[in-house]
Amino acid sequence: MNMISQTHLRWVRAMAVIVALTPYLTGCNSSDASALQDSPATTVAAATTSTAAAISTAAAISTAAAISTAAATPSTAAAISSTTDNAPPSAAPASTNSTTSVTTSRRYSLVSSSGQVVDASDINQNSSLSFGSTGAAGRPEADGADMTPLSTAELEAMKTTTTPAARIIQESVLGFDSRFQVNPYTYPQRAVALITYNGATHCTGWLVSKDTLVTAGHCVHGGGSTGRWGTLSAFKIYPGFSDDYAPYGSCTPKEIYSSSGWITVADTDSDIGIIKLDCEVGNSTGYFSYFVADPVENVAITINGYPGDKAEGHQQWASTGTISHATAAKLYYDNDTTGGMSGSPIWVQNANGTAWSFGIHTNGESILLPNTNAGTRISQDVFDLITAVKELP
Repeated sequence: MNMISQTHLRWVRAMAVIVALTPYLTGCNSSDASALQDSPATTVAAATTSTAAAISTAAAISTAAAISTAAATPSTAAAISSTTDNAPPSAAPASTNSTTSVTTSRRYSLVSSSGQVVDASDINQNSSLSFGSTGAAGRPEADGADMTPLSTAELEAMKTTTTPAARIIQESVLGFDSRFQVNPYTYPQRAVALITYNGATHCTGWLVSKDTLVTAGHCVHGGGSTGRWGTLSAFKIYPGFSDDYAPYGSCTPKEIYSSSGWITVADTDSDIGIIKLDCEVGNSTGYFSYFVADPVENVAITINGYPGDKAEGHQQWASTGTISHATAAKLYYDNDTTGGMSGSPIWVQNANGTAWSFGIHTNGESILLPNTNAGTRISQDVFDLITAVKELP
């Protein structure tokens, strides 16, 4: 009996160590993993009193609420029968009664950097599909983009390191590096944007409307009660940036948003950031469709972003792969990614060329989930968050 008890005790202790180490081994796939939390080189605005008060009202998030990892119930193809020409391939939109949707909770309340909190129950949408646009030929300056060419000093400041401090497992390239450079001057690649912070390469984002950009939550807020919001004026967004050239200029945020789950307890299931831009550059670049997909297992996907180990973050690269498994809130896949690609779209493309995203790349592999990278799944709750900001003026 004593031998069994000691063995059991050693097993419990070993599991405790693994659980404790996992957040550090998982790391962050942005090029500056802790840029919005504890990096001494990055200036970040402290939360205002109003923000702290607003967040405290959302602090009742249940950290014990487990998300089921059971296989999702497939929806019927009839859900998209009326939109066959515009529907995404392979991955079908979920039915309104899909069991993959995360139960609406306060962790999916919408929170802004200025302290406004909108309860999840107040942003419920009547749809799980948002249609994009391939864009139109035009002058980005007419959309309010800043077309001032970048100076040599600005380009030098944008250079990034190739090894994020928080990464322990090598850069999340899963074996042979299958990434390839893409031309970001055509749709949908031009709707993917480089995000800089204080002039340095930071993350990736993707347009979902003329003036709304989706990214990872940790790209706009450090996560948890000790994390802080990024300063609005420190961000710059460059759609279609490549080789020191910004054909669509740059824009800055009017406001940044995340979920209450991310900013209060750094819940990785709700790692989502949304930026409302001060321009309407999406009219020129086009923007992604996005949707609640079900089922998603074995779907072939593409991930586009700005990896820090390629041309110092100055080129857009892509990786193709397959979703191996999913939960109600996360997607797991074998696409190669590295630091700087946090916030990238997880997408498919249909026959008419429209790009459909159903996830946001957020994480590299972890010790408990080797050989897969991961992203936030666009559940109905995440769809509602994105759409709520998209509909703001």
